[in-house]
Amino acid sequence: MGEALKILVISPSKRRLEALLSGLAEHAPGHHLVGRLDRAINLPGWVEELEPDAIIMDVDSPSRDTLEQIVVMSEASPRPIVMFSQDDSREAMHSAVTAGVAAYVVDGVKSERLQPILQLAQVQFEAWQYLRDDMLRARQELHEHKLIEQAKRRLMKVQQLSEEAAYQALRREAMAQRKRLADVARVVMEALPG
Repeated sequence: MGEALKILVISPSKRRLEALLSGLAEHAPGHHLVGRLDRAINLPGWVEELEPDAIIMDVDSPSRDTLEQIVVMSEASPRPIVMFSQDDSREAMHSAVTAGVAAYVVDGVKSERLQPILQLAQVQFEAWQYLRDDMLRARQELHEHKLIEQAKRRLMKVQQLSEEAAYQALRREAMAQRKRLADVARVVMEALPG
């Protein structure tokens, strides 16, 4: 079955909410319901307070307000989200996935599918998080590389050094101060006039 999850459920329909909760109890036992909401209003606040491992949303069609709440929550404290929707349009699916929904399921909640869908959402979410972290790391490395190149050029101009000599000066300073090369480059850029 996988590990037990703390789940936040959001559904405006009382009937579908009850079906979802009974499906969880029957086909995904062990999961713990930490909250249920009828709307995604202040979703980031609820996620921070309740700390769910996953979120299940049941909507007729994902509204702009709901998608905005998902985006804000995903930036602050991302979680795997399963969205059950009646809207099978490509636009609705694209908007939901772009906002941060890991699994978009059309045509109602079938209780026997809940557990595999939750597992799929977790796997998809973990893959996205890995790619996101990898992209952020690459951006940071690129930014630092540009900063080091700018600091080298500044040293070359101000101190009349060759490119190699400027790089070695940065390296020596980084080693002497036990700082990262990018941190020393940042100081050089702030200290030396352009």
